[in-house]
Amino acid sequence: MRTDTVEFWNEIWSTMDHAFADHDRALVDHVDDLKPGRALDLGCGSGGNAIWLAERGWQVTAVDFSEVVIDKARKRVADSGIEVEFVVSDVTTYRLDGRYDLITSFYIQLWPDQRARMLSNAAEVLAPGGRLLFVSHDKSRPLAGWSDEDLASLTTPEEVVAELSGLRIERADVVKESGAHMDDMPDRDESHGHEPHRHSGEYTEHGEGQSHGATTIVVAVRPV
Repeated sequence: MRTDTVEFWNEIWSTMDHAFADHDRALVDHVDDLKPGRALDLGCGSGGNAIWLAERGWQVTAVDFSEVVIDKARKRVADSGIEVEFVVSDVTTYRLDGRYDLITSFYIQLWPDQRARMLSNAAEVLAPGGRLLFVSHDKSRPLAGWSDEDLASLTTPEEVVAELSGLRIERADVVKESGAHMDDMPDRDESHGHEPHRHSGEYTEHGEGQSHGATTIVVAVRPV
């Protein structure tokens, strides 16, 4: 079965009965100081990042194409009093509604044409002064065991920046991954120096201390 299909990810998510990952540290690093507004989480997985945002006052819409994982995400917040709008949809074709102050995409590994379409759509609905945070596995350190087809979904900061026309780039570089933690990579300077097939959109730890390669991080802002 192809790894970029709804059927594949429904099967994967249906076998996961362990506790799901919490929010990603990069989300805290880039969003914690922002005034809450309207947020869109593309490729939300089981909702860890969306829930973290909602707990801090954001009005969150979270999208994933797996109905199985969206059902799990809804159950996570069912009795919590937290409000998140979880939507079953393909992020490359999802009809975005209105303007968003924050748009996030974490580890939803798309083929280049799919990624470009998603980012183009996202950039169009980013509100003036709004921030887009894109996080993805980077080409500099390919993950072990991935097929050539899957490796085509890896990114570089330069590729992502080229797909964000009209936005001001605040950060575009690479960090290394170690388990669920990411640390700045001193051996590769991908920073642009500007002003301050598919995989799961949610980062989950596959084993303590296991290395997951490297991560592209791009932060872009819609000029006011």
